[in-house]
Amino acid sequence: MRKRLEFIALYGLAWVVIFQFFRVIFLAYHYKKALELPCSLWVASAGHGLPMDISFAAYILAIPTLLLIFTGRRWEWYRKTMSVYTAVVVTLITLLTVIDLELFRAWGFRIDATSLHYLETPAEAMASMGAAPVVPLVILLIVLLFGVNRLLQTIIRRTAGLFRQVAHIVVIPAFLVIAGSLIIPIRGGFQLAPMNESAVFFSDKSFANYAAVNVPWNYTRSLISQGYSNKNPFKYTEDAEANEIVADLYRPGGATRQVIDTTGKKNVLVIIWESFTSKAVGSLGGISGVTPEFDRISKEGLLFTNIYASGNRSDKGMVAILSGYPAQPTASIIKIPKKTASLPSLPTIFKNNGWKTSFYYGGETEFANMKSYFLQQGFDRIVDINDFDSKDMNSKWGAHDHVVFKRLLNDLDREKEPFFSTMFTLSSHEPFEVPTKTAIPGNDPEHLFLNALHYTDESLSAFLREAKTKSWWGNTLVVIIADHGHPLPETRKDKPSEFHIPMLWLGGALAAAPSRVDTLASQTDLAATLLNQMRLPSGTFVWSNDIFKQGRHDFAYFAFNNGLGWMRPNGFTVRDNIGGNITEKNGALSAQEEGLAKAYLQSSFADYLKR
Repeated sequence: MRKRLEFIALYGLAWVVIFQFFRVIFLAYHYKKALELPCSLWVASAGHGLPMDISFAAYILAIPTLLLIFTGRRWEWYRKTMSVYTAVVVTLITLLTVIDLELFRAWGFRIDATSLHYLETPAEAMASMGAAPVVPLVILLIVLLFGVNRLLQTIIRRTAGLFRQVAHIVVIPAFLVIAGSLIIPIRGGFQLAPMNESAVFFSDKSFANYAAVNVPWNYTRSLISQGYSNKNPFKYTEDAEANEIVADLYRPGGATRQVIDTTGKKNVLVIIWESFTSKAVGSLGGISGVTPEFDRISKEGLLFTNIYASGNRSDKGMVAILSGYPAQPTASIIKIPKKTASLPSLPTIFKNNGWKTSFYYGGETEFANMKSYFLQQGFDRIVDINDFDSKDMNSKWGAHDHVVFKRLLNDLDREKEPFFSTMFTLSSHEPFEVPTKTAIPGNDPEHLFLNALHYTDESLSAFLREAKTKSWWGNTLVVIIADHGHPLPETRKDKPSEFHIPMLWLGGALAAAPSRVDTLASQTDLAATLLNQMRLPSGTFVWSNDIFKQGRHDFAYFAFNNGLGWMRPNGFTVRDNIGGNITEKNGALSAQEEGLAKAYLQSSFADYLKR
């Protein structure tokens, strides 16, 4: 009996130690972020994460403990069973842990069940990891698999191999009681609320909080809860009150300043630039020389200098731009066709009013379920990876940007006017492969990313030079906007800089003189702004705020997993939704602004749930 108890204790303790070791690896892998924290927060992350480590170790112990009930008289089978069980669990958890190391760098949050959506298009999912140090990660995976499995198998051999016969009347009730008592560490103790992320979040430094999270616990929890609950997790006040607060932000203002020629129907071309962050745009105070062509052409139109992306992924940015719909911090509406069917969209409005509509993308439109959304929203023609030759592809993602621009240019020459066309670039997505000579040298992810932006900048400039010679240019508005920002380059450390994106309007349809528009606005505001300029109905875009309307409330909201940013002309606040902490704050925001941000989150997520 003693050896059985000893095995359970040692096996569970070993897993707790392993999880703490994985935490050390996480801090070491992201050493730049770790070094920004005082050493005391490293220790605090381990301490606050310990209950979650114990919780998941108790989950792992459940099956071994229950199986001990049947080892009273025959126990030889138990050691073999535990060897196999351990090997499987070690493989799954270690693989998850190593993958999380690189995904956190790309996504900024610990891996959860949203990753499964990208497995539907495995080629593009692998492309997202293209800039990862694959060889070191594989070596790390092999070393961890061997080391962790060796440790646990040693415990099994030295304890389970020494079991002796025990009367059923003793072993059955004993291990039933022990198995039942595991509910205590699983739920994190005797407190009212069971174990959750809030239990380990403790700091106003987001990275310290993320370091405290146990990866397999977090992944399993999100896997179980994903998509099954219709309960709003962001309820801070009565729904009616939250809705009224948000409605005030969108109250009709005065007249709209007209910047587009209103003679006849104008063509619209929306170019969505992958990961186009303001940090890489010299004319917006970013690094000079990365996008010199954009800096040059920005002087020819209206450069919007204070625009913020709604989310941090392409699927969220696509809906924000085309449907004027805010991003959700823990979900993505584009993944659920039933919900996206209820959204308004720019292609739908334009198509219903006589425009020909088309969408161009060099990659798989099935990625992140985007194709179903495009088909629902009224694009007459969708051109994607299947329409390009293999010789024009990069190795992992799809057709190079200059190839897609060329196809777009040729097709627009034959397109019946007026047209509404959208192009989504891809070369500035990982793995940042471009078909031209390197302009910004360096093999680290940051320089590869900047070099890819430079390539797309050249491709866009070449497209625009040709477009200006076409008959349709004089009747066309071109909108250039990013799908989302990017953590790179690491020139600024504040969260809003990751969401600050450029937007530029130019083309023959533009009536206003070239200038800079400094109004604070969101990516979601493009829809209402554009439709009002075109004298088309915008009333269904209730989450979109016309940038040129006099008397508007200037604000921008952005969501990340699991937090929000609230931007006002006089400052900003960034909130961690899990711990409820304000992680960043700047400017002279009043105390009520946090309540306004929470009301926006509550109301927008409630809208998402009911669709």
